[in-house]
Amino acid sequence: MTLGKRNGKSNNQNIEKRELHFHLYLRPSLKENYIRIFDVLADNHARLYKAVYERLKTHTNEVADEFKEEALSGQNTNIPQYTDYGDYMEAVQDYVFERLDEQFLMHYQFELMSLSNLYQVFEQQLRQYLFKEMTHNENQYMNQVKFYLENDKGEDVYSEFYSNFGKLTNLLRELKLTFTDLFGDEELIVETDTWKTIRECNLISNTYKHGSGQSASNLFDLYPQYFEKVDKTRLMDLYRTTNLKRVLDVNKISFEKYCNAMKGFWENMKEHQYGKVMANVDISSEKE
Repeated sequence: MTLGKRNGKSNNQNIEKRELHFHLYLRPSLKENYIRIFDVLADNHARLYKAVYERLKTHTNEVADEFKEEALSGQNTNIPQYTDYGDYMEAVQDYVFERLDEQFLMHYQFELMSLSNLYQVFEQQLRQYLFKEMTHNENQYMNQVKFYLENDKGEDVYSEFYSNFGKLTNLLRELKLTFTDLFGDEELIVETDTWKTIRECNLISNTYKHGSGQSASNLFDLYPQYFEKVDKTRLMDLYRTTNLKRVLDVNKISFEKYCNAMKGFWENMKEHQYGKVMANVDISSEKE
């Protein structure tokens, strides 16, 4: 059988829906590696921001003065020498505005690309861990099934394994994986604030990459403050881009918040968990 594909009703008489049981083991060394990468990402993000963008944000007037000096000196600029001084200074101001806008756009892209990469790291960690554990020999033996890692064409099936946030959410819910809270009570992972924060990062990432769509609609319903507007019009809709213009308010979006949530996910993940899912099983070999 292949995990991760849709497990709806099949007309194939050799396919039978069965309840499969799984033991998931998170090795301490793997857990440590998964956690550490978020410390590295957070440190790298902070160092890059400080080195490249902090001065732009905190001393904007100084940066503007440098661009003005650049324009007045004629260095790397194409400002024509107007005979009218007023026209010339207006062209200089336009140059300063354009250079500042470029730099703020670079900061905008830096923050959102960093978030997008952050989410991809987490999703790939989670899929890697679940795939390796669910297809482990122990689980094959316990369920008396064989998990095929290639399809009939000899292609690797990993790409089909719970390949987006929604599918991963459904899997964690069906497995009923939990965290233990401070009072010793069990809480479904998908109902924790940690998971909701990770979902928020996923929505921001998808909105940045794809623009208008379901993720953008969901993000706007939950966090309308993240969208820049003119009157009631979202700039994303006005400019039809999320990359070439600053249409999301990155000043309200915290890299550290999402990084801490993903780190916290692995810190709270138990070494041993048990769960079950309903899946379609090929029973043709049992009939032979």
